[in-house]
Amino acid sequence: MRSSPRRIAAGAAGAVLLAALTALFVSLRDDIDVSTALGIYLLVVVGIAALGGRLAGIVSAVAAPLIANWFLIEPYRTLRINDPENLTELLVFVTVALIVSTFVSVAATRAADAEQAREEATNLARLAGSGGPDALQVVVDQLCTTFALDGVAVIEQIDGRSDLIVTSGSNPPTDPAEADFSEPISDSVVVAARGRALTVDEHRVMHVFFGQIAKLVEQHHVAELAAEAEAFARADELRTAILRAVSHDLRSPLAAIKASASSLRQSDVEWPEEIRNDFLASIEDETDRLTTIVSNLLDMGRLQAGAVRPALRPVPLEEVLPAAVHSIGARGASVDLVIPGELPDALADPALLERVLANIIANAVEFSPHGERVRVSAVQYRRDLQIYVVDHGPGIRPADRATVLQPFHRLSDSLSSSGVGLGLAIADGLTTAMGGHLELRDTPNGGLTVVISLAMADLQPPSDPKAGTP
Repeated sequence: MRSSPRRIAAGAAGAVLLAALTALFVSLRDDIDVSTALGIYLLVVVGIAALGGRLAGIVSAVAAPLIANWFLIEPYRTLRINDPENLTELLVFVTVALIVSTFVSVAATRAADAEQAREEATNLARLAGSGGPDALQVVVDQLCTTFALDGVAVIEQIDGRSDLIVTSGSNPPTDPAEADFSEPISDSVVVAARGRALTVDEHRVMHVFFGQIAKLVEQHHVAELAAEAEAFARADELRTAILRAVSHDLRSPLAAIKASASSLRQSDVEWPEEIRNDFLASIEDETDRLTTIVSNLLDMGRLQAGAVRPALRPVPLEEVLPAAVHSIGARGASVDLVIPGELPDALADPALLERVLANIIANAVEFSPHGERVRVSAVQYRRDLQIYVVDHGPGIRPADRATVLQPFHRLSDSLSSSGVGLGLAIADGLTTAMGGHLELRDTPNGGLTVVISLAMADLQPPSDPKAGTP
């Protein structure tokens, strides 16, 4: 539907054009025929009807012959007509002008209606296709763009407070009272907008948008509830895992320490020196086990709280790898280190990298069969340094690898007797914090290979194109 300003502008332009043509014809009326002038007037009337609508066309169809009679037909400046032929010409002009202007106006109106219907169909098709996690934002953006609004906001009102759910545009309202118009779409949610006044047809299409927004807001609330429920479920799962760890993995070493200490304190038994040493070794080993478990719990707490801040600097692997093996105590005796000379330094936090390697190497030693050795090597691959920890234990199936990198997840309680399922999770988290990547692979002929990739402090490309294999 055409707006009134457009019709007024078309009518004004038509009046100016008629006046200009009339002035031209008056200056040439001795040389121009009345029928020729009426033909040109007819073109102007058709144009006015097309742009200004039916009413403007009818007015111009009546005004044009009156103007021609007044200025171009003798006697001039009077409405009298002496020549019957001129009267016929004027009557034919009026009839043709009215018919043509009516048809042109109707055609223009139908074309405008068809264009509006096409735009509405396009908008509805976009609405029907709106989906995905940002569907609400997409629909509100479409609403703001389609109607050329300054800003749109979906506002939830709870206990006198207005909370913005989603906004669009350069100047969205923050409260329904600030909006030029608003529409409630539920008991507590309002769509508010700033911008120009809309036509009746535009309001009709806008209500289709409101219906779609109401559905998406409801889906948004359901998704929020589902996310909260999932967070509660994960928290409950984590709490259960921690309780299981405390009840099993912490109680076992404590029981062993208490048993050994109680035995040593018995005054009615004279223990041989060898047995006394065994009791003391048991206390020391179980204390180390407790220290590892508690350290892992503290490290995981720091990772989940985002409190890990690596101090990255060049780190020589020939220094940190032996230190990591030494940190696991007697278990390091079954580890073979293969460190090629002239390796560039890794860009890492030395303390965190040693912690990562100690966790992975200790894990590899624990799951290796008796007599099997763990191999630790390092190579340069493209712009990375890769550290390989290779064991020949039971390995981990590809389908389970993502699981074992999650905190407090173990494939089987029977596979581990000295941890709470945090070793690989902490190694993965600390490696990521240093900008690296941890990957689990199969060892040829059975077992697990853990690959740690770290950036080089010296970013020179590798000279050996075949690098990248342990």
